[in-house]
Amino acid sequence: MEHLLLDPADADTRVEFGMAEAEFAQRTQWRASAEVFRAIDTTLREAAEHPEVFIEAAMLRGDAVEFAERAAAADLAVRLSLAESTVRAYGMVARTLRQRLPLLWAWFAEGEVSTQNAREAASIVSELPADLWAEFETRIMGAITLAPARFMARARAVREKLQAQTLTERHEAAHAHRGVWTEVDRDGMGWLHAHLSAEKLAMVGAALDGIAFGLFTESDEQRTMAQLRADVLSDLLTGSTCTSGTCTRPAVGVAIALTIPVLTLLGHSDEPALLEGVGPIDIETARRLCGTVPSITRLLTDPVSGSILEMDPRQYRVPAALKRWLAIQQVTCDFPGCGRRAAHCDLDHTRAWADGGTTTADNLSHRCRTHHTMKHQTKWRVDKPPGAERAVWTSPTGYSREADPPPF
Repeated sequence: MEHLLLDPADADTRVEFGMAEAEFAQRTQWRASAEVFRAIDTTLREAAEHPEVFIEAAMLRGDAVEFAERAAAADLAVRLSLAESTVRAYGMVARTLRQRLPLLWAWFAEGEVSTQNAREAASIVSELPADLWAEFETRIMGAITLAPARFMARARAVREKLQAQTLTERHEAAHAHRGVWTEVDRDGMGWLHAHLSAEKLAMVGAALDGIAFGLFTESDEQRTMAQLRADVLSDLLTGSTCTSGTCTRPAVGVAIALTIPVLTLLGHSDEPALLEGVGPIDIETARRLCGTVPSITRLLTDPVSGSILEMDPRQYRVPAALKRWLAIQQVTCDFPGCGRRAAHCDLDHTRAWADGGTTTADNLSHRCRTHHTMKHQTKWRVDKPPGAERAVWTSPTGYSREADPPPF
């Protein structure tokens, strides 16, 4: 009778196989990440050395390398379905590790170092002077197989010991990168992020806790501390107050666009409203917003029957009402993957005015300054075929992609 060395009917054997498959797949993924980073870095280097691939001969001047790298990063971003900032970050990881931490890079390329640890090491060593690179690598190599949180703590501790600058000097440099940004989430919610100095963060936290706790101790208060902190923060920033379900008008002067299907507003449909820059929100919130605004501008949601879209197509300047409509309709820059809001973009003629393009909704699109400039300064091209709903962007290397559809 034949005896199987590894019996698949045995649970222990199946578990061992599962473990081995997971380990192999994980290392394959890390190795693939290193290869992606390397390929991106190599391509961006080629763009810098040979800008003529991405720039027309007539445009090859002092800033050609910058525009060539920008065009190449956009090309890669569209092909890989990544943000351009992510493409540049990946390329920088490969370039930094290959130049400054060659041993760690070799392990990463073989799938022996996690992508998270490789990126963290690249981020830290990029802040160190050249004479400390080898010492930093020597000290962290024993920790490169640790879980990301553990490796990050170890690498940052090594950085602290090697830093020649005082903490005060480094804090002053880091303080220049403070900022606030927002992120839209699901179900009509979102996140507010703030990168602040430690002392300001402590003061903000203490202030929120103090006000929230004062409300929390009220006998009729039903909100949790977390909910109270969120409500206090939003009330302080907007100048509004909400008590017993009634909200006063915000003190800040903010113009927002809210699109509500008329049947929903009349109570005959459950279709959600659309808040500009956010997306679907529940109808009760929409009704509450409508109740606090000083005036309402009604917009037909059928662009065919709205005569405003055909207003003065032979003039170059875009009428204010058409600008408003396009900002609501298009939401973001139309370059594939770009999420910059229309409010912060240029209105661009897809078919140039000088080439017979008209000032109509069909020929106008919001393009952020980066992609608007890239369209004119590089070999990137954008066209809108007759009857098409969206424009088509074509890269200098011949890769084409339709503009992203509206997110809502």
